[in-house]
Amino acid sequence: MNIIILGHGAWGSAVGGVIQRLKHQVILVAHTDKSWPEIKPDYVLIALPVQHVRETLARFPSPGVPVLSLCKGLEISTGERVSQIITEAWDEARVAALSGPTFASEIAAGLPAICTIASENDQVAKEFQAILHQPTFRTYSSDDLVGVELGGALKNIYAIAGGACHGLNLGQNALAGLLTRCLAEMTRIGVNAGARAETFAGLSGIGDLMLTATSVLSRNFRFGQMLAQGLKVEEILPKLGGVCEGLPTTRSVHLNSAIPADSKPIITQLHAVLYEGMPIDKAVKNLLGRAARDE
Repeated sequence: MNIIILGHGAWGSAVGGVIQRLKHQVILVAHTDKSWPEIKPDYVLIALPVQHVRETLARFPSPGVPVLSLCKGLEISTGERVSQIITEAWDEARVAALSGPTFASEIAAGLPAICTIASENDQVAKEFQAILHQPTFRTYSSDDLVGVELGGALKNIYAIAGGACHGLNLGQNALAGLLTRCLAEMTRIGVNAGARAETFAGLSGIGDLMLTATSVLSRNFRFGQMLAQGLKVEEILPKLGGVCEGLPTTRSVHLNSAIPADSKPIITQLHAVLYEGMPIDKAVKNLLGRAARDE
């Protein structure tokens, strides 16, 4: 089959390599291109920074084939998930999303990984499984598209928090407690948006959170570390070597009035640090100093 990947960064290229192992033809298309290559694709995958998805898709006509989002984040201006952007831009109902604990460098090296492919159309999820599933890239399917996408997006925010916790030398107890409460907050936000709670106990929830909020291979984690060391946002970004999706996603969730403020205390404090000039030690005190409550 012919499979086009729109976006040829590290992640898109890594997934392209997975597909090629099953002898499919992969064509990488840059986000700066203005038209599709002269070949009929069977499937299209999107691997773009989330804030550029809408404007990029507007330059390309609908491919008229099932589309898989490899993106993990939320659009700032609308709060929308990438599958929603794809549906609006291309009027394409056959949309799926891939998420889970997957570092591009390890995928490219052929190391084993496990992820989830979600779609509200079960047949579409199964079709993408068929072109990706193999011993070193195990895939599960889900019909909870909202939950899988939100897990992949929100974990980037919490990875910044995890990196900051590590950078502040707050200890392993604090990190474990923080990530547990991040998972609880992620689940609240997801359920409020219509996702199933159990999705966040899976690969796209706790799985991706455990990976990205504890490893220096995560740009979001490294961002948090440098933030804790006193660097400013504009000083950190050039050092990352890529996009920090947790930064705009924090902004998107904070601005989303559909998410009650009292359901996102960690995101609220992180937003204050990133966008309002609050010292990071003040944010830590605010979180730890909240009134006692039931778990």
